[in-house]
Amino acid sequence: MKRLLAGLLGLALLSACGGAPTQADQGKNATLLAGALRSADVAGMGFNLDEQLLIHGGDIPSGQAIQLHATAGNGELRDGAAEFGYDVQQGSQSSGYDMRIVDGKLFVRKKGASAWKATPVVNTTTLMPALRLDVVRETVLLAASVSSGALGHVAAGFDRKYVVQPAADQVEQLLSITVTGATEQQFLKTASAEVDVYLTVPDNKLARVEVHVSGTDPSNGEQSQITCSLDLHSARVSAIQAPADAQLVDPGSILS
Repeated sequence: MKRLLAGLLGLALLSACGGAPTQADQGKNATLLAGALRSADVAGMGFNLDEQLLIHGGDIPSGQAIQLHATAGNGELRDGAAEFGYDVQQGSQSSGYDMRIVDGKLFVRKKGASAWKATPVVNTTTLMPALRLDVVRETVLLAASVSSGALGHVAAGFDRKYVVQPAADQVEQLLSITVTGATEQQFLKTASAEVDVYLTVPDNKLARVEVHVSGTDPSNGEQSQITCSLDLHSARVSAIQAPADAQLVDPGSILS
């Protein structure tokens, strides 16, 4: 144990003294993270998710805001699909849903109901950006920058935190906003994003993903701020299937 702690301390000191990572080091870090994200998805994992969403401006009356707290517990993901319960708290009101992500669609039904709705998941990334491991992986590979791993202590041992600064296209993807030309430049002036990826030490398995993103939609002036975290753990996950029947709806109607 003493040798392990001494070794970890030495690694921490080297990381602290190494300065900003070179372009080559950033590329290696991005490849490492992308591999861990891919491996977690292929192997199958259990997860818990927590998200805070704040929207104001635009058509929302001045001084008011839409504020949501969403959680998902005992979820499972595998091969680009996911299945989980999704609970939303807005003020004194709460709603519960069953959700699945399969074949590029988000399937939703209210808890206790039998009918499913479906919509393209690409248009609903704001509901759970940290869970979209395909989007996070793409964000890592196309990132503007990827930090060196900072050693930290967690309940089960140690992990390394890598800070990813997404490129412009990935900021839009994380907020489910499509903008082009002059409108895109206007959006990017208001947008900011950071994705934090945590890998276990020493085996470099995916342990946690955090997404922090904000921006103003140029089409309506709505300002969104999202903080979403995904904690993963080992689990035996069977193949996740789409519901047998679901009604296709627009993204704005998926939770109604």
